[in-house]
Amino acid sequence: MARTTDTEVKKIISLNKVTDTTPFIDTANLLVTKHLGNSGLSDDELTQIEKYLTAHLLTLHNDERQLKTQKLGDATDTYAGGFGKGLEFSQFGQMVLMLDSTGTMQGLGGKKVSVRVINVND
Repeated sequence: MARTTDTEVKKIISLNKVTDTTPFIDTANLLVTKHLGNSGLSDDELTQIEKYLTAHLLTLHNDERQLKTQKLGDATDTYAGGFGKGLEFSQFGQMVLMLDSTGTMQGLGGKKVSVRVINVND
């Protein structure tokens, strides 16, 4: 069962394109439960992580980043936050990283892969 709600998520993110946050809440709940469910973090901490992870997923899905400045002539948009890859992409993902004192969420999706080619003819 999800720890956060549609109402709680909508308190932290302004949505322009999504009305049903349920699929995003479900995904965040799955990830938090799988990776942090037995981490020793409190229910309150897990709830906050799930809420901010949901907002992060919404940001990724519909480019719902927070607009900081907008210019009409020569069209320039500036978005809040310093964005990177993974959870660093949005201010919500950055909050997940701050709330997760275990460091577990930092490593999600960032596994490095190496490929080694072996020539059988040699």
